[in-house]
Amino acid sequence: MTDKSYYSEIGGDVKGLIGDGEFKGIAGDISGGVINQYIITQKSGVEIQSQTLITGSPYLGLRKFEVDDKDRFFGRDNWIIELTDYLKQQNVLLLLGASGSGKSSLVQAGLIPKLKDDFGANRLVNLTFVPDVNPFESFYGCLLANRYKQSQAKLAQAVKEETLIKVVEELKNNSDLWFIFIDQFEELFTRTPKTERDIFIKSLIKLIENNNSLVKIVMTMRADFLDKLSPYPSLGKIHDQYSKMLTDMDESELRLAIAEPAARNGVIFEKGLINQIIADFYEQAGSLPLLQYTLDLLWQKNHIQERVLNIKTYQEIGGVTGALEKQADKIYSQFNEQQRKAAEEIFLELISLEGKEAVSRRADKSSFEQEEMQKEVLYQLIDNRLLVSKGEDGKATVEVAHEELLRCWQVLQDLIREKEEIIVLRSRLYADAKQWDDLQKQDAVKASSELWGGSKLAKIVEFQKNNSLPNLDPVAIEFIKASISQAERQKNEKIRTARRIAVVSLVAVVVSSSLGWMAWQKTRQAEFNQAESLGRYSLSLLNEHKNLEAFVEAIKAGKILQKQQTYNKEVTNALQELLNRKSERNRLEGHDDFVQSVNFSPDGKTLVSGSRDKTIKLWNVETGQEIRTLKGHDSGVGSVNFSPDGKTLVSGSWDKTIKLWNVETGKEIRTLKGHYSFVYSVNFSPDGKTLVSGSDDKTIKLWNLGTDWGLSDLMGRSCDWVRVYLHNPNSGVREEDRGLCDGIGGKSSVSGF
Repeated sequence: MTDKSYYSEIGGDVKGLIGDGEFKGIAGDISGGVINQYIITQKSGVEIQSQTLITGSPYLGLRKFEVDDKDRFFGRDNWIIELTDYLKQQNVLLLLGASGSGKSSLVQAGLIPKLKDDFGANRLVNLTFVPDVNPFESFYGCLLANRYKQSQAKLAQAVKEETLIKVVEELKNNSDLWFIFIDQFEELFTRTPKTERDIFIKSLIKLIENNNSLVKIVMTMRADFLDKLSPYPSLGKIHDQYSKMLTDMDESELRLAIAEPAARNGVIFEKGLINQIIADFYEQAGSLPLLQYTLDLLWQKNHIQERVLNIKTYQEIGGVTGALEKQADKIYSQFNEQQRKAAEEIFLELISLEGKEAVSRRADKSSFEQEEMQKEVLYQLIDNRLLVSKGEDGKATVEVAHEELLRCWQVLQDLIREKEEIIVLRSRLYADAKQWDDLQKQDAVKASSELWGGSKLAKIVEFQKNNSLPNLDPVAIEFIKASISQAERQKNEKIRTARRIAVVSLVAVVVSSSLGWMAWQKTRQAEFNQAESLGRYSLSLLNEHKNLEAFVEAIKAGKILQKQQTYNKEVTNALQELLNRKSERNRLEGHDDFVQSVNFSPDGKTLVSGSRDKTIKLWNVETGQEIRTLKGHDSGVGSVNFSPDGKTLVSGSWDKTIKLWNVETGKEIRTLKGHYSFVYSVNFSPDGKTLVSGSDDKTIKLWNLGTDWGLSDLMGRSCDWVRVYLHNPNSGVREEDRGLCDGIGGKSSVSGF
């Protein structure tokens, strides 16, 4: 090692990296290809610049590291060694970490190459896939991409609990080491329908319990999805026994990751720049994809022939905190109005919402290639690396280059906020359409129960007419068509039933007027028949969950029987069945989206409802009439409740706020802020003086409301809080402000410190 290595020149502490004897790498004296021997610790900056210049960028931008990128992957040596040693003892690993912490890259470019070195590249079978809509299909595609024929790989397509074990038993050679890597495990909860998810999890647990030492199962998952494991105790046990949390890179690791790739190409950084990059990296919460993107852009914008990456260029591109947004804005600004609309439609199809968190979703590339202008915009977004296209299972897919783009680009944040309703409804559409399509192959009658009707169908049809959902996949389109057809059939059947009843009634009247006593008897029979028809019709309405309509028709039938003082089994059975299964007493309609929360006032006379349409409605329980609508939240209302005296209403929203309302006037009293994610639940204490709230940020907050929410009370409480500060002679308060609170609040004087 040189007396003055480049690593020391850029502020690194070599002592912290030296093992026994000469420095060979961050983990000590390790030979071989994966645990890298660092040039920056062996050579000076001058020596590095004298190497052969390689002008291509060594940084990956937003692209994930893959196995072939192992020679560009630096700084995670300790983790590579730790995980390799761990998998020699264990067969399962759940690697957790924040989004952008480098989980996938560590496994792909670090762990897998190291295992190949240790076990032999010919022995290790790398089976890497993401769950997507159907994890069994994803595993099948992964087998096809390896050494297996379609006739062999098709075993993985069976959506059964025994599938994974059968695949291993029938395809794995005894001497092979199978490395099954399920990347982005959280997709099981964001992309995979519940039916397939439940079966795949059972199949995975069976494979894990089989405990084959030559089958290593590694899963990476974002730590903020841990709560999704709760409904699956078996996964909870996997977490408890086999999970590791990937920590952030420290400064020494970051120096290696930043400087080493450039050094291998014969390029160094201007003095002070690496320290600035590290400081900016920590400022924006440590996103490694953003760091890689910034370094790649910095490389492209510099004159590489000069062999120095400089501070001026770094500042011009916006640094780590602004490079991606600045570049995305630049690309977006070059589009005309029609192209921007096409770009928004593409991004809209590639975004899903998990709660309030935007996540990326995959879509078929072909769905954006039908119209020439959208196709052109798609290719530009891919060429500029805002989107990434991959070939999977014989078809091309496209997705957002990295979820970091969803978090840091204002254009997409505004789009998500504006189109939230469409994104949520589309996600639900895809899930229900997939369920319907799967059932179609097994039981067409049962599948028809999955079709949409009512307000959901009306809303999706409205979006289609407005061209708000231009790129739906074929299954979703067929699902909508089938839903419309069924709704029309049901409507026509109601019309035909009504006409039949009307004809029977008309015939009865004609007969009655023309045939005297016999006609009267026939009229009675016609009325009796009508009552019987109404009884049967009411039961059909009940089976459609139209309880109130069913009661109306059954009561009509009962009145006919009362008039005739006669008995009919169909009618009495219908009434008896309705009373046995009675549930719906009244129906209140008025919201434009899903109703999230309802509650009665203490006296039971008023009902409150909170909806995803961002509104709160008050209803008269006796009449069912809407009293008023309260507006003020910027997102869906998740919880509503009355105070014990019924005079105040509290609401919690996905906009992270809690609002208090005057029930009598409908006016907003105040807004409480403090949660960092959407508010799920709100309630008053029995005395009405304390409010409790529960949030997706995993906290419960107690709020002291007091008894008076007027300005005088707020002023008094505020003055009581700062009074000591105002009278502190060392506080720096201006003299004219020291008496600011005199005469306000509960204290008139304050002793000194």
